[in-house]
Formats: sequence, C-alpha cells, structure tokens
Amino acid sequence: MIIFQKLRYQNFLAAGNAPIEILLNQHPNTLIVGKNGTGKSTMSEALCFALYGRALREVNKPSLVNTINARDCVVEIEFTSKNRHFRIKRGMKPAIFEIYEDGKLLPQPAAVADYQTMLETHIVGINFKAFQQVVVLGNASYIPFMRLNTATRRSIIESLLDIEVFSSMNALTKEELADLKIEIDKVAQAKQLVGQQIVMAQTFTEHLEEERQAKLANVVSQIEKTAETIRGLETEKAELTTELATYDASKQALATAQGKKQEYERTLFAIESKEKKTRKERAFYEEHDECPTCAQSITEAFKKERYSALEKKAQDAAKAIAQCKGLIAKYEGQVQACEQELEQARVLSIGINGIESKLPLHRKRMKELMAEKVELEQPKPQQSVDVDALQAQLSELHAKHEVLSRKKLIAEAASTLLKDNGIKARVVRHYLPIINKQINHYLNALDFPIQFVLDEQFEEHLKSRHRDDFTYYNFSEGEKKRIDLALLLTWRAVARLKHSAATNLLILDEVFDSSLDAAGTEEFLKVIADLERDTNVFVISHKTDALVDKFAHTLTFEKQRGFSTLR
Repeated sequence: MIIFQKLRYQNFLAAGNAPIEILLNQHPNTLIVGKNGTGKSTMSEALCFALYGRALREVNKPSLVNTINARDCVVEIEFTSKNRHFRIKRGMKPAIFEIYEDGKLLPQPAAVADYQTMLETHIVGINFKAFQQVVVLGNASYIPFMRLNTATRRSIIESLLDIEVFSSMNALTKEELADLKIEIDKVAQAKQLVGQQIVMAQTFTEHLEEERQAKLANVVSQIEKTAETIRGLETEKAELTTELATYDASKQALATAQGKKQEYERTLFAIESKEKKTRKERAFYEEHDECPTCAQSITEAFKKERYSALEKKAQDAAKAIAQCKGLIAKYEGQVQACEQELEQARVLSIGINGIESKLPLHRKRMKELMAEKVELEQPKPQQSVDVDALQAQLSELHAKHEVLSRKKLIAEAASTLLKDNGIKARVVRHYLPIINKQINHYLNALDFPIQFVLDEQFEEHLKSRHRDDFTYYNFSEGEKKRIDLALLLTWRAVARLKHSAATNLLILDEVFDSSLDAAGTEEFLKVIADLERDTNVFVISHKTDALVDKFAHTLTFEKQRGFSTLR
C-alpha cells in the first residue's frame, strides 16, 4: 500500500517562490476551502504532475509554470511503499526528474520515458487513468467511469486487479510472435536459397560429369579411330614394302644394264677417238709428200704401206664401233625396259614415303589423346561449392526452423491465454461478483438502492427497485453522481483488496458543490467517515459553512501579492 506523506510545490500554477507544503497523512479528513483562483485545486494538479509528469486537466505542461516568475517550477511528493521511502522531484525551467529511494537517487536510464515507466510500474503501481478513478475525483478533470469507453474501463480495472501485466505480456507476446514470424520467414527463405544452391551445385556437378564423360567418350572414339588409322597405314606400308621388294631383281638388272651400257659407251668413245686419229693420219699422207718435222720426202711405197695399215685400222674401228653401238642399243633397250618396270616401284616408294610422313603425326596425335584420356579419367577436382557444407547448413536451418516453429506454437498458445477472453477473463469473472457487491453496497449506503451489474465486457446493467431496466444516462445528475461515487469507493476497495494499487489518499475536488443535494452530501460524508483508519480524505469545496464542522482539519488557500498561499 502507498502512504502519501508530503506534497511540496513552488512556482507551480498560482504558487510562487514560497513553497507550499501539505502533509497528506496527518488527518483522516481535511476540508480545503478558498475563493476561486486561490489555488485550491493546485494540490491535485501538483500531485498528478509529480507522479505522471502531466496535469490532471488537459492543459499544456509549459502552462503549469507560474507565469509571473516563469522559472524554477518544482514539485516534490514523498510516500512510503513496501517499507521503502520514496521522494519524487520533478520540475520545469530547468527540467528536473529525480527519484530517490531511501534517500539515494536512483540512476536514470538514457530515456526519460523508461524512468517514468519504472516509476509507474515498479514503484507507484497504478497508471494515470486508474489514478483518476481511485485517488482524485474532480469536476474539472474527472471523467466518470460510466462515461469511459470499454477499452479504458478495461484498462482501469486491469490496473486495479494487477492483471494489466497480462496485457503487457500479450503485447510482448505479439511482438515476439511478429519477430518469430519474421525469423521463420527468414529461415524459410534461407532454406529455399540453400536448397536452390544445393540443386544448382548438384546439377552443375552432374553437368560437369556428363561433359567429362562426353569428352572421354569422344577422346576414346578418336583414339580408336587414330589407332585404326595407324594400323591401316602400317598395314598399307607393309603391303607396299612387300610389293616393292618384288622389284629388287629389276633394280639389279637395271644396274647391270646401265653398267654395261656405260662400259660400251666408254669403249665406243675410245674406238671413235682412235678412228679419228686414223682418219687424220690418212688425210696427212694423202695431203703431204714430205715430213713437216724433218722435211724428208715421203715415198709412195711408204705412203701405200701406211695407207693400207691405216685402212685396215679404220675397217677394224668401224667394225668395233658398229659392234659397240649394237651393244649400247641392246643395253639401252634393257635399261628402258627395266626403267619401265621400276616406274611402278617408284610409285610404291612414293606411297611408302607418304605413309612414313603421316605415321609420326598420327602417333603424336595418339600420344596427345592418350594423355587427355588419362586426365579425364582422373578423379574430379574439388568443387568451388561445398555441397556437404550446404547440406549441413540446410540441416541446421531445418532444426532452427523446427525450434522456431515450436516457439511460435508456444507463443500462439500464450497469446490465446493472454487475450481479453483468456486468463484476464477468468480473473475478472472471479472479481466481478465482489465488484458488483461493493458497488451495490455503496449505492445503498448513498441511499440509492438500485441493482447495478457490470458484465465481463464491462458494460453496465441497471435495474430500479421496480425491476425496470435503465441506463446510466436515464438518471438525474445527482443520481449519476451517486453512481460515480459508489464506483470510486468500489475501486478503492478493490485496490485495497489487491493492495498493490491501494493508497491512503483520496482527493475529492468540488464533489459536494454540484449535483449532490444535502441528503446525498450527508450520506456520502457518512460513507467516507466509515473508511479505513489509514485513509486520508481531502475535500475541496466552496460550501464552507455547510461542511466546515464535518471535518477534522481545514486548509484555507488565499491570494497574497498575486501568489497562492496556505493559511
């Protein structure tokens, strides 16, 4: 339970440099009076600003600073909660926001919003809307519970029942679900991508293997063709060589005939040379009668003798020349015959030479093909893409996807439980009878005996004593005020029951100045007089004469030199 102890403020709204300090737990009930504009309601505004950093009414924060001094606006609130003492100091111009726990300043996070969240969630334990329904009720800012929309009603009751944490958990669960869906989508996309990479790698590997096999088959085919060509050339060469060997005798005969022909041609040349000398000598004797060397005369007998000898030589030479020519012609014929026979041998030799020039090229090509075949038969090199690593990665992604899917199922189940019709609905169903009982109890105490029922959707059902169905707006303003007060007291009772949102402080701003008649006011005063002893009620009112003797303590506000002061 929160026990508010002291409120102190200066340069806040009508307050000036002189601080105004109000003790909040000294008297069970206190009446706050003063003329209009003296700053009676500033107390509730300052309390709201200290706790929530905003005004109770819909006004801009800068307008909360005193317009005359226009600076050094400071509000402090002190309270105890869970056996710890807290002091909240908040101000503007300059900006101040400090939380002290047992005299020590709590470290401020980077974001002011986080500091405020810590204050509301872990220290005060009640949000702003619930604060308006449980702690402060004022004509200017107060919106009765019955005039709130369903979502706001739900928020207030959840805060009082300490189940708004389920809403926060639901929001967090929704965020987690959204994150999980995004993560699952990412993993699914990653799985698809890795799967495609594996298929591409496998397809590429198969393509490479097919290409290798095709190349190998082509190389083997070329090897076979080349080997067949080499074998064919070698066979043809052997056949030509064998056939060429049959012309060896003709070659020998040609050589012999050429030798004989050359021999007789030399012999013919020698005989013709001698025959020429013989003719020259005959001509000499026929033309000369004396020797040109020694000048002796040549006798007729000598000439006749020499002429007869030379004639005989000429005849022998002619006969030998004829024989040589005959033999030369004979052997010339043999040479021509052999050459005709060896013409085919030359064709065969050319063929063999052609084959011998081709064989090295084919053998070289065979060597190259065999080397290529060996290379193609070697194990395939390591791929640039590691398929095994991809398979392992895909397995990890499958496992991650499975884990995320399980988490998603759990989060979806948790989200279902955390929805308004889940755990919160069960808690609300548990407390609704208590809430309705309390509302009707306070309505009876305020002399307004109608049957009031809130359902699980926080819609009201009202019946008069004659069992006629009514709505909130069917009643007069005074009757509506009784319902509003009954709800206010009920929420305080629920807060006290839950303890976390319970507080000693109740501020009623001009509640008695409108709508409630004298009887209603009297009944309400009886109700608040019966509240727990640790409750401190502050009533702000203009009805000084009618109420002053009803309260244990009175605070009077007035204006001095334009600033609000407390007397």
